[in-house]
Amino acid sequence: MCLHKTFTDKIPQIFLGVFVCLFLTSCTSLQNFFLPKDPGEKTSKKSQNIKQTPTFKLVYIKTAMFRFYDYGILDIGPKEIKLELFKLGKSMGSILVKRKQICLLSDCAPKWPAAKNFFGKVSYGDLFDDILLSKDIFDGIGKQITPDGGVIQRFQKSGEVFFYERKPGHILFRNMSTGVTISIDDYVDPSLQTQSP
Repeated sequence: MCLHKTFTDKIPQIFLGVFVCLFLTSCTSLQNFFLPKDPGEKTSKKSQNIKQTPTFKLVYIKTAMFRFYDYGILDIGPKEIKLELFKLGKSMGSILVKRKQICLLSDCAPKWPAAKNFFGKVSYGDLFDDILLSKDIFDGIGKQITPDGGVIQRFQKSGEVFFYERKPGHILFRNMSTGVTISIDDYVDPSLQTQSP
């Protein structure tokens, strides 16, 4: 009878222990909500709205309507992409890509006509977005993964030949037929680089 009484006294503690174990094991499945997602997974619209830190770039642009080679700051925000351009250390304006229009310096136009003027007849409205965001262009035609983890697209479309390469810190788009080129590379200050002995 004394044994039965001590066992019944411990029943609430046993239930509490079982409840705590069940609670903690259910919380481990919630970990997935707090861990960073795999870069290969599709991101939700909410996570796409996170603003990235502006980065200093070395920019080369060659088109029929615009040529530029100097420094720039790429600022990717939730509603627009801004590439501010500098000449001899002074801002000369920016390329602003919004949801429905592209502004080159101070001239703004709807996306599709602006892309056609900028890239030529073989283009589409979001081509500039895709290049600045390092996304596949033209639905990933000719996509290949390089040994160093970069991505290359080589393809021909409507009689024009394209080459598009991207990896962390480097974007190169080139229409081999028309010569239109966009190259954006991370700028690394040579004075900050350490020299090996």
